Amino acid sequence: MRRLALMMCLAAGPCVVTTFLPTGVAMAKGKAAADVLKGRIILAQRPFPTRFKSEAEMATFMKRTDMKGFKFGEGDKIPIEFMAFFAQPIAVTQLTGTVYDVTEGLEMKDTFPIYPGDRGTRVLASFMELRRETFEVERRYKFVITTGFRGTVLAETDFAIKE
Repeated sequence: MRRLALMMCLAAGPCVVTTFLPTGVAMAKGKAAADVLKGRIILAQRPFPTRFKSEAEMATFMKRTDMKGFKFGEGDKIPIEFMAFFAQPIAVTQLTGTVYDVTEGLEMKDTFPIYPGDRGTRVLASFMELRRETFEVERRYKFVITTGFRGTVLAETDFAIKE
């Protein structure tokens, strides 16, 4: 089983979120990956490795893997893996993920809860699905993770859905 924690299906919303934490990240003498990538969310369509040889290898892998453009293809869903890096350890048991359409202003398209596996973590890996009925093609989006609905932004990224 690829997922290690709670799967949450939101009947009213277009996203599915599963939260797990990567394990086995070794500390290196350089900066921690969370320091290098703090405040960023890395997006991918494949699951992230659960182990890295070093923090430097993790940071390099994340920078190379980060996707900024997605396509629906034949289906009506886009599965997206994400890994968020926080500047400070989080002390809450629930965060909020929000996706905005930023093509012509700022329009909220979806919001969903994210349940970190542990308090005090600075790295959170999870996934979501973007559904065609909510997310239009040829648009730009901003994905933010906050401490609550419209709370402090802990990490963010931009992406687009192309034809």
